[in-house]
Amino acid sequence: MIEKVFTLHKKENTCHNILVVDDVKENVLLVDKILKKAGYTVFTARDGLAALRCVNEKQVDLVLLDIMMPVMSGIEVCRYLKIEPETASIPVIFLTANADNDTLTKAYSVGASDYIRKPFFKEELLARVTSRLQLRDYELNLEKKVAERTLEIETTQVQLMNVLGTIAEGHSIETQSHVKRVSDFTFRLATLYGMELKEAKLLKDAAALHDIGKLGISDDILHKKGSLSTSEFKQIQKHPEIGAKMLEHSNLPLFKAAKIVAFEHHEKYDGSGYPTGLKGKNIHIYGRIVAIADVFDALSYSRSYKKGWSKEDIFMYFNDMKGKHFDPILIDIFFKHVNEFLDIYNIQIKVDELEKSLNSKKRGKIMEWLLRKL
Repeated sequence: MIEKVFTLHKKENTCHNILVVDDVKENVLLVDKILKKAGYTVFTARDGLAALRCVNEKQVDLVLLDIMMPVMSGIEVCRYLKIEPETASIPVIFLTANADNDTLTKAYSVGASDYIRKPFFKEELLARVTSRLQLRDYELNLEKKVAERTLEIETTQVQLMNVLGTIAEGHSIETQSHVKRVSDFTFRLATLYGMELKEAKLLKDAAALHDIGKLGISDDILHKKGSLSTSEFKQIQKHPEIGAKMLEHSNLPLFKAAKIVAFEHHEKYDGSGYPTGLKGKNIHIYGRIVAIADVFDALSYSRSYKKGWSKEDIFMYFNDMKGKHFDPILIDIFFKHVNEFLDIYNIQIKVDELEKSLNSKKRGKIMEWLLRKL
């Protein structure tokens, strides 16, 4: 009968690795024999330090741990495993001859999953081990499914934001490209600034909705050829507030970031921007980064009221607006890594020629009022 039980376990447990820790050699050999016959892969250690080394070096799914050991007790080993993020999820079952309330309270307080009293029955050992590993497999599978579902939701959010961003920009193939370029530019500038990758990716996705507020602006104004009247320009200036209100009811991190971007990307470093005239670092870093990305792309292409600028004129404008329209630190980063940004536009320039051009006194006359109409 026992052989049948062992045969059953052998078919199911070939993928699980178990670490057995006991300072008594005979105990280690006994547990090792039982588990191997049941089909488990077994690692062994005779003290706490050896156990910790094994966990760090090998893939361990379960630890069977003696409590009373010299140098480092099982309680101390378990406490260390549960503190470390890489090993905290590994279940620990204590093997102990001392099962008084005080000992068991300490064992559970440091994160033990279960305990088996010595001496134990083979069937009890296998049943406890099997049930604990099945629970671990279920938890890992659940975590995987949650992660997959979370990724699916996040992907859907990003796709939705890109669609809305495109609609807000004006219903054309070119504006789809504008949204993508601004997002790519934003991501590169954010990472070069030193933003962590996860946050930079969040900002990249949020940048797609920088002009979502334009959905509340008349198409006649948005697509008007030629200059806007004073009253029309005041209507355009309302789109950051409109966009922020559209996004303010969501607590999702992506939409919170998008709200900041929508509200602040027309603020200027010297305080002359809109809608609130924020100045310097009072403008959120998200707004300061997207402002540069949006302006660079908008100036690079023709719109209903203007022709696209040459890259030389854009570079001169950016250099002139350092500390005025734009964050000077970000502008320095932009020029230092200019070709990384121009890759987005399939353009490369010689940096030394750019420096000569920027330092030259002979500059094209760039009118800032034109930019305010973007």
